[in-house]
Amino acid sequence: MQVRGASLLITFRCPSKCDHCAYNAGPEQVGHISLDDAEQWLSDLAENKQFEWLTLHGGEPFLYLDDMKAMLTIAKDLGVPRRGSITNGFWARTSHVARKTLKELIDAGLNTLTFSVDGFHQQYIDIRNVKLGIEAAVFLGLEKVWVDSYYMKSLESKNPYDQLTKASLREVQDIEGIEQSLYPVDFEGRGAKSLIGYAEMSPEIPHGKCILPFWLGGDLRSPEVIEIDFEGNITLCPGICIGNAKRNSLSDSLNSYSYSNHPIIRILAETGPIGLYQLALQHGLEPNSTFVNECHLCFEMRRLLHYHYPKLLAPIRCYQ
Repeated sequence: MQVRGASLLITFRCPSKCDHCAYNAGPEQVGHISLDDAEQWLSDLAENKQFEWLTLHGGEPFLYLDDMKAMLTIAKDLGVPRRGSITNGFWARTSHVARKTLKELIDAGLNTLTFSVDGFHQQYIDIRNVKLGIEAAVFLGLEKVWVDSYYMKSLESKNPYDQLTKASLREVQDIEGIEQSLYPVDFEGRGAKSLIGYAEMSPEIPHGKCILPFWLGGDLRSPEVIEIDFEGNITLCPGICIGNAKRNSLSDSLNSYSYSNHPIIRILAETGPIGLYQLALQHGLEPNSTFVNECHLCFEMRRLLHYHYPKLLAPIRCYQ
């Protein structure tokens, strides 16, 4: 596997408990990536000359600022060109705090930053904090400042999430120097429970192909992006694990990757999520037959199948 980018999920701890979170992050979660692990994993990744970018997120990575600085410095020293993070902006309580915090991270190696702004995050995070953080990032000259937002149906929809997303984006729309992106929410993790009442169900079991997350790159046969959490799980989509970097070396796991040797990924690549529905039936399970789309079908079948494939469907918190 030729990895082009990687996300280190520093922690699943977060001041928010967003209804759409794939990893069920929240204030009660514990654990974070050690610096020793981060240095080893980044060194392994940097051996590949095609490795272009690192993103630190979680959870909320800014809960571990000192560790972020150290990881960014390691990545910079290894020659990783793009070094970013994804944050909800809770920490930007004043303009002074926002600039001071980001200046320290920039000095350590940060050169891109993504802020989450939508009706899921703004249930917990004051948009005024986020705006101060965005303004500080632009003022300090980061190479890229993104604002990413998720929606249920559309910004004109009357559900409370989309209405709050629309209102939140209105607060930051006049800031120059940012790039904004809108993405449909995925019904996985907490979202499969919390949001399903707002969704329109498919009239039949979805039979389409596996549509990868926008950040993944490549395809399941030759993925270009991975995520690694503090437990060492190497994942593609949240909850689809291809190895564990704390049990085996990251390099070995990536070099030995073959989609056809992974029973879950093989089915998704060759048959699509409907194949997992058929696999659940083969295991004697009784899956629901009503789903929003292929991604929702995939998640619900993986949740049912987790007992049979615990190492391949990890971390477990995705399915709890």
